[in-house]
Amino acid sequence: NFSVLNVGIVVIVPTPRCASALPSAPSDSHRAMEDESGKNKALGVPGLMLRAGRRVVGDVKALHVKALPWRQLVDYRAVSLPTGAYDGLRRVRRNTNDFGYNYFLVVLALTATCLVLNPSLLLPIFGILVAWLYVLRVRAADVVVAGKTFGVHAQRIGLVFVAIAVLHFGTRVSALLFSVLFWGVLGCATHAVLITPNADDDAPTEGGFVNYFTATAASAYGGVKHGVQAVGVPSQWFSAADAAFSKLGWAV
Repeated sequence: NFSVLNVGIVVIVPTPRCASALPSAPSDSHRAMEDESGKNKALGVPGLMLRAGRRVVGDVKALHVKALPWRQLVDYRAVSLPTGAYDGLRRVRRNTNDFGYNYFLVVLALTATCLVLNPSLLLPIFGILVAWLYVLRVRAADVVVAGKTFGVHAQRIGLVFVAIAVLHFGTRVSALLFSVLFWGVLGCATHAVLITPNADDDAPTEGGFVNYFTATAASAYGGVKHGVQAVGVPSQWFSAADAAFSKLGWAV
């Protein structure tokens, strides 16, 4: 005699309410952020500095490609005095747009030369760069101080103030940079006044240095505004700056 034992198998199907409680899959942007953070931690500070150096070299090469031939910059046959104030302003506007990339590279080369000739000033800059990369790229985590949590944006703002305090009050870096920028900009402005423009129209050409400068300035202002707002600064504080950028036609 054989006895048959029936075993009931109960299948539990989650209800829609339970299904909604399940954790959702991470989005593509979240995955990309995690991947970028993992790459930064794997590279470390030396790897990030090497990558930043390569990026700076690439940017300088891109600016050099956009610059006009250097023989036009030193062509003495184009030197002449402006006929008046209006002609001088027109020359500055036109030559800044045409030779702007050359002027930028000249000022950049002067700044780099002055820093290399003063190696003691490179140490605080190097220290700030290392701290910046480690706090914002390698570690990239919230910090709790006295019971208050400071996110990455707040830490970025704090590092900016620390860098200003060190470079301006603790060393001669800011004085050197301001001096180089003053004399470099003054020399470029003098060159722009004395050089007869190649074109007769006053409107800047598309793709010139003016468009590049305005786009870069607007992007930098947008990043600073986003970072400051992330730490709780009200957006009303930026109304005057937004109005100024709007009058200049810069999209922020």
